[in-house]
Amino acid sequence: MMALHRVHRGWFALVLIACTCLPHTAFAQAGPPLITNDTGSPGDGHWEINLAATGDRTGDTWNVIAPDADINYGLGERIQLTVHPAWAHRIGPGSTFASGIGGTELAMRWRFLDEDKAGVSMAIQPHWILPGPPAARRKDLSPATQEFQLPLQVVKTFGKSSLGVEVVRHFVEKGNDAWQAGMFWARPCPRDWQCLAEINSSRDDHGTTQTIINLGTRHPMSEHLVFLASLGRQISGERPHATPVFYLGVQVLK
Repeated sequence: MMALHRVHRGWFALVLIACTCLPHTAFAQAGPPLITNDTGSPGDGHWEINLAATGDRTGDTWNVIAPDADINYGLGERIQLTVHPAWAHRIGPGSTFASGIGGTELAMRWRFLDEDKAGVSMAIQPHWILPGPPAARRKDLSPATQEFQLPLQVVKTFGKSSLGVEVVRHFVEKGNDAWQAGMFWARPCPRDWQCLAEINSSRDDHGTTQTIINLGTRHPMSEHLVFLASLGRQISGERPHATPVFYLGVQVLK
């Protein structure tokens, strides 16, 4: 599921300035189960695989991706290679059901600044999104055309918390290009839980805006397995009422 969300660029600039002025301390992670990504990578030769069910509800219709497989590999300490296939489902009124292979994301993150040396962590992560097969496109379960995304990610830690921002330019083949921006906050909570919050907003070049607020958590189940969950609301956009969005999954570390 690819909900795209943007805030105004002026707001993002203010947040970016604020991030660069915050004092340095410990690191807290974003990315799944949030929409907004951080600057982290798995480390040289290591894997980070996020397996989840994610989606939203629009009126009487559920739009679900399961499994949502976000597969990441560390190439050196600063580079992350990503393959992100998805199996999309839609359950509508009267139990009508559709299912098919959704879009597939190919991405590479390069973290070009580290916080311990530069005082702030920064990365870029170009994405190339390929549409699913024609059957899925006809059912509106997959993007209809290719898309290229160019995100800039910034993270700054302070105390036990972390604040991050991501701004993305979307270049859509045969569609409306768009801007997206998000801000996340992450902090350790009692009993090894991690508390997460974000606001993520998008605006296409024709002026349609969507905004999501989201709360999430992480919890280590073992050395190589982490529980992931988030629940949020789309609070603005084309839909007339607040729309619930969710993410439920696990992170496998190798």
